[in-house]
Amino acid sequence: MSRWTTRRPECFGSIAEALPNFTTRSCKLLATGYASLIERGDGGIPPKNGLDITDFAPAMANVALTAVTLGSACIFRIAGEALLQRFGQNLVGVDYYKLVDPVRRGHAMRSMELVVSTPCGFRTELLQRYDNGEEHTAEACAFPLRSDEPGIDGFIFLADEQLDQPQVSSAIRPCMIESVVTRRDFIDLGFGTDTSYEDLVPRDAPA
Repeated sequence: MSRWTTRRPECFGSIAEALPNFTTRSCKLLATGYASLIERGDGGIPPKNGLDITDFAPAMANVALTAVTLGSACIFRIAGEALLQRFGQNLVGVDYYKLVDPVRRGHAMRSMELVVSTPCGFRTELLQRYDNGEEHTAEACAFPLRSDEPGIDGFIFLADEQLDQPQVSSAIRPCMIESVVTRRDFIDLGFGTDTSYEDLVPRDAPA
């Protein structure tokens, strides 16, 4: 039997509706700050060039910015220190899709492209496995930013923070070897969501 099964995400009608379901400080701060950007922009998707990341300083250790070229790549432009420690490498310039298990890569690509092309946001719950055998849960969220750069269809501003913070007692930090979605909720930013999309999640993931 396959390890994986498909599952359609739920959908929140707005960031305000989604916020009570957020758990981590970084994701709450990112979602709240992004909602303020939309409000200041009269409901439009904020441009990447107008983003002041200092507004998100308390969350920046768990925050990243990726540049999306539809059908091709999702390249890290910024990655916070906590993300670098978990992945065990400098993520700037790395294609996110190449970090995803090939079995799940098409689903991961489609989910990120929907953020840019719809546009919409999402909140996910993740199971992250490490090279020392540990498993930890995490919460992530992602929101779109408009692009003025040639060849870049849009940017994704995201946060990814562990729900159960491990106590690191060794000088050698474990490296994450897998991060899989166990739940996703799309967030309607006023442009709808793709109700046909299906995630690939572990068969034993809680409903």
